[in-house]
Amino acid sequence: MTAFRFTSFSLLSLASTHASAAPMALEEKNVTGLFSAKTKNAFNLLADSEDNSLVYYVPNRGGLAVDSPMSTNPIPRFAISSFSPSFGFFGGETLVRLGGSFSTTSDLGNLGTLEEEAKALGLRVAPAPAATATTKFLLGAYELADGRLDISCTKEELKVTRPDGTEKINFVPKCNTKSDPSGPTYDLDLNVMYKFASLPATSNSVVSQTIPFQAVTLPNQELNLRAKMQSGASWDDYITAKVDWEITAQRKTRQARFHINWQSTFEQASAFAAYHDYSCVDVELKGFYQKLTSCSKEDECGIRVEYMQTDGSWADKAPDNAAFINASNEVQKRLNDELFTEVQNKSTSHLGRVSEESKSQFTLRANYEKIMFSKNEVIPFAFNEGQVPVKSSTILNISCLKGGFEEGRVTWNMEDTGCKSQIGQ
Repeated sequence: MTAFRFTSFSLLSLASTHASAAPMALEEKNVTGLFSAKTKNAFNLLADSEDNSLVYYVPNRGGLAVDSPMSTNPIPRFAISSFSPSFGFFGGETLVRLGGSFSTTSDLGNLGTLEEEAKALGLRVAPAPAATATTKFLLGAYELADGRLDISCTKEELKVTRPDGTEKINFVPKCNTKSDPSGPTYDLDLNVMYKFASLPATSNSVVSQTIPFQAVTLPNQELNLRAKMQSGASWDDYITAKVDWEITAQRKTRQARFHINWQSTFEQASAFAAYHDYSCVDVELKGFYQKLTSCSKEDECGIRVEYMQTDGSWADKAPDNAAFINASNEVQKRLNDELFTEVQNKSTSHLGRVSEESKSQFTLRANYEKIMFSKNEVIPFAFNEGQVPVKSSTILNISCLKGGFEEGRVTWNMEDTGCKSQIGQ
């Protein structure tokens, strides 16, 4: 027996990270505490960056799409039948053909609970916009937390009868995993699908989507699937799916201000310019401004930066390193014209007048107004630290199905209270 790593059938759909809506990053505004434990277990929730009454949701679980879910006879979007091809690799064998549509928002019971709780809070809910969606189908296996399955594979003899009546023996790998990961027995057969096709979830859309699929099983699966369709059992040992979403969330626009002692600032700039022979380039100026913004005493350094804290007070502590970089960039943008004069230095190629290259250098500016009449000044500014990706997943399962095969139409298991709850009844 040889152990192999299991590779799931994966469909990847990636696109631009731009999203039309604007969920808020969790660390900026967290609304999950407003909802019940049941709802928090069923959804990931995000606030809106502008509308305080809007909450976005991402379902943690989904399943088959169901038409007329509130009727006495809901209709699952699923079909299943058996057939025996007369020729080909599996000529004379019984195969099972199945197909349907997953829905990421099929758990209508929990969705109804979320809407009721939101309404009681004066809120409304909507599916979150997703910048990217990655769809993975796990065919007859389980995806473990560490991303690796404990699988054992052996070679199995498969006899195929040709149209002329002769038999051909083929050897195919037979792989199994464990229903109990800590147990000794490899009892879950992974070799159930002969053909499988699906469309992936769509990027740059919302997380409420349907995902169609079609499949044909290998031989010797008919009896197991008939048993499932009689009992309404779960299909997790045959097929599950997962959609990994990436949602572009917004950050808050933050307020800051810098206190300027102009006399001290010009002294700092003069010393800096003298050190560089009164001819500074961009990268040198950037270092100068970063040094100014890291100082906490404007009388000594010329500038002191303060940031508005979450309670509305002002303090020297920056929210994070990105805020400090934003502050130094803002200082450079505001003060460059006050402290330095830009000088264009043009050089001509020695190979003739083929091209000219222009470089900027900066020297001290004689700013009499600031030096003589404005000893201290406070300048406010605002900055935004940009967008942040939020990752979430929706697991898709098949269960609660009855009928199919010779009965034709597949029905929803209305005798099971859990199945009724899934469709909101």
